[in-house]
Amino acid sequence: MKTKEQILNTFSLDEIKILVDIIKGDKDFDVMGDVLIDFYQDELDDYYLNQVYDDHNIMSEDEALVNDLLEKLQFDLEAGGLIWLNQKDR
Repeated sequence: MKTKEQILNTFSLDEIKILVDIIKGDKDFDVMGDVLIDFYQDELDDYYLNQVYDDHNIMSEDEALVNDLLEKLQFDLEAGGLIWLNQKDR
């Protein structure tokens, strides 16, 4: 789990808006996929990391990895109150 502070130190508010759009399905995961993998690298198991770094195209092909990252991201944004903050800014 990432804290609100970690998220805000890593992503700008505009990037958080893009991340919310990715969670909603309005934007494709690949828009910020590499950044999300780097951000959650310490929380991903070795299988995922080996797949990602052996074949960079695995992100769009490996639905389990994408779904895991999106679940982590959604949980962390909701827990930090950032999804609601972001929606209020729209």
